Amino acid sequence: METFSKVTRFFFICNYISRIIEPLASRCAKFRFKPLSEEITSSRILHICNEEGLTLDGEALSTLSSISQGDLCRAITYLQGAARLFGSSISSEDLISVSGAIRQEVTEALYEACKSGDFDLANKEVNNIIAEGYPVSQILAQA
Repeated sequence: METFSKVTRFFFICNYISRIIEPLASRCAKFRFKPLSEEITSSRILHICNEEGLTLDGEALSTLSSISQGDLCRAITYLQGAARLFGSSISSEDLISVSGAIRQEVTEALYEACKSGDFDLANKEVNNIIAEGYPVSQILAQA
């Protein structure tokens, strides 16, 4: 890299700078980008759907924007996965299934059980979540 640094430039685009080895990372200028707004993400996803012949309802589009957290690459990946598994008509449930996100009802039930102060009810909800195999980090991220 040092030998040709006057005539050559490299661009590394990644989601996690920690996954770039230190000798490379130390020689790079780092630019951090904000997540895209829901409006921008939705606009681009609708364009892709039109080009690919996919149909999303309004709720599915909102769900996709929400679970991708402003990451267009992640949104496109979820859209591709849902299209492969469920065909050209994609629902909100399809996207949640593909993404591994926890359904809103599950997180709300856990929250309500915790608020109630009833240990047995909260324990039952926790056991349901464990049985479904949801990771704790996902529950905390969605809370």
